[in-house]
Amino acid sequence: MPPPLFARHGTNRLEEDLPLRFLRALVPMLSACVPVGMCLFALQHAPLHPHQPERAAHILTMVEHDGAAQTAQTLSRHKGWGDVQHAVASGQPAAARLVPALLPAADSHTTHTLYKTMQSALPAHPAIVLAATKQGGPMQADVQAVCSPAGMSRTWRQQARQAVAHVHDVHLSERVQRCLNRLSG
Repeated sequence: MPPPLFARHGTNRLEEDLPLRFLRALVPMLSACVPVGMCLFALQHAPLHPHQPERAAHILTMVEHDGAAQTAQTLSRHKGWGDVQHAVASGQPAAARLVPALLPAADSHTTHTLYKTMQSALPAHPAIVLAATKQGGPMQADVQAVCSPAGMSRTWRQQARQAVAHVHDVHLSERVQRCLNRLSG
């Protein structure tokens, strides 16, 4: 004999209520997870080294006391090249002394990475990036390489050209001109 009609409705009703109960349980969990997720996202994009300028100054002190070669080895062993990259990318004045001192002692991968970091930082911090370059020696950051538009977007090129054109430091005038020539050519 078939079950009574109200029992069928009761079963279907329970089946229909199950997704609603699940959603009711899920809403408080989501309302708790969203703020936590936002906090984690903010932490992920926060500076990793809040004392970065002190770190760059410490690396400069290491170069002065231990020499560039020993400091480069120490940075490689302790994965400290990121501090140098951060100094360049954030336009810290210490970067203008760090890069020329350490670049001759860096391996080829690190050299390439530093060039790319300098190239990326050029529109935001042109004076620091240009001050970190040296004219002449093949093992030092070369203006031609840093100002090369190869592989960079048109927007980067326009921003870099505009930023470099606004550098009016007499000590950098020749580098500014060489960089503008490279960006235009």
